[in-house]
Amino acid sequence: MDRWEFCYVDLLRHEVTRLTADGWAQKKIKKDKGKVEDTKDDATARFVAEMGLEGWELVNGNGAIRPILYFRKRIP
Repeated sequence: MDRWEFCYVDLLRHEVTRLTADGWAQKKIKKDKGKVEDTKDDATARFVAEMGLEGWELVNGNGAIRPILYFRKRIP
């Protein structure tokens, strides 16, 4: 039986919420201070791209007013 880890990315608030064994954990997505032209949107886009490289799968996205992306990742 497959086991999954879940999280969602709030694109408006630029934060990720992850369900862990200890419960829900929230983290703000910060822009790169070393990049002069970096925005919060750029940082969030990079974060989402990195999630794909880590094995996270986008399973849903919704919300015109508060856009949220939902992800899952198989637990080995």
